[in-house]
Parts: sequence; structure tokens; C-alpha cells
Amino acid sequence: FAWFGDREAVIDSMQHAGIWGPAILGILFVLQVFLAFIPGQALMVASGFLYGFWGGFLISWLSLVVGGEIAFILARRHGRTFAEKWISVSILGRWDQAAKGQGIAFFAITLVMPLVPNDAMCYVAGLGRISRIRFSIANLLGRGIACILTSALGAFGGNIPTQGWIMLLVLFVAVGLVWMILRNRVSHFLIA
Repeated sequence: FAWFGDREAVIDSMQHAGIWGPAILGILFVLQVFLAFIPGQALMVASGFLYGFWGGFLISWLSLVVGGEIAFILARRHGRTFAEKWISVSILGRWDQAAKGQGIAFFAITLVMPLVPNDAMCYVAGLGRISRIRFSIANLLGRGIACILTSALGAFGGNIPTQGWIMLLVLFVAVGLVWMILRNRVSHFLIA
């Protein structure tokens, strides 16, 4: 278990894996949606370090989207009993309440925020009323933003160029504004 949390150990293993490294890393990303002890953020940073910004971004983004879609589909198909095998009952219950009536913006943001159980949100969405296509859009957006940030951190370390920080800040502000606007419009529509 310590291997998963040790960025240097992951990097060393992937470098020794050669051409299989990206495939192994992709499988680990999918598995971490189901196995909480695999720290996704550490893998995402290692991915950016090993394969550069674009390579790390693509490996982590595509793999996490696939893992999220699988979790959503399985939770939708097999229900709460299945989801509770992977996510604690208390976390599932708490986020079920928060997610009621929410849509794309809510789920996209929860898949980015570091203090939110990101992978659990895929199960919450699968148990909720959001359509699969709307969740897929949220999954693509949220995971994309998270992977941009962590791949940049892995690829550039603390030396992200000023333009990169400005782009990341603008991206966060834009996502937050879109979420607030959409949430207010939906609330106004429901009340009127």
C-alpha cells in the first residue's frame, strides 16, 4: 500500500515498465475509482512527471473518465447495495443529500475539488436522477480540469510558468461562474 502513496516508487516502477508503463498506469487509474487505498492524485502527478504535461494529462484523463463511467453504470444497474461495497454508507448518504436535484455543473465541480470524495461522486450520480449523458459531460469536464492541474504539477513541479498559473486561475473562475449561473437559472426556473 505504501507504494501507491510514494510518487518516486511509482515513477521508478513505471520507468522500468517501459512501453507498458502508460497501460499499467491507465489500469491503476481505473482501479483507483473502486479501491480507495490507491491515491489518484499521487498517480496523476506521477503521470505528468513521467510522460510530460500532455502525455500525463491524456493517460490520467481518459483512464479516470473510463473508471467513472464504469462506476456510474454499475451503481445505476446494481443499486445502493453494490455502491455500498465500494463507498462507506455515511459518505454515500451525505453526498446523496447534497446531490439531489443537481446537474452537470455540480458533478463536474465535485470531480475537481480536493476535499470532495471524487470517485464516490460517480456512484452517487449512478444512484441519482442525473441522466447518463449529463453525467458523462460532467465526468469529462471535471476529470479534465483535475487532470490539467495535476499533470501540470507533475510536469512542471513548482516551476509552472506565470501564463500557466493565469490560465489555471481563469479556468477555475470560469467553471465557478458557469456553475453559479446555471444553478441560479435552474433555481429561478423551478421557483417561477
